[in-house]
Amino acid sequence: MICNGKYLYAIELVTASDVIEFTRAAIKCPCDVTLVNGKHRLNGKSFLGVALAKVSWDEVYVETERDCYFAFEKFMK
Repeated sequence: MICNGKYLYAIELVTASDVIEFTRAAIKCPCDVTLVNGKHRLNGKSFLGVALAKVSWDEVYVETERDCYFAFEKFMK
C-alpha cells in the first residue's frame, strides 16, 4: 500500500529468528526502513528496534521510501 508517497505494509514477527531475518533484510534495503504503530516509530535496521516492536506492539507496519516488497514478503500478513 502506498501512503503519503511511502510504502506501508503490515508485518508479523512471530519468533526471535524472525527478528534477526527481518533486520538482515532491512539492512540490505537501499532506503530507510521504519517500523510504525500509530504515532510510534522505530528504526527497522536496528535489531533492538525490531525486537522492541515485536514484544511491545500488537500491530507492526514497515514503512519504506522505495518498494521493498520482496525483501519483506515473508513477514507480511
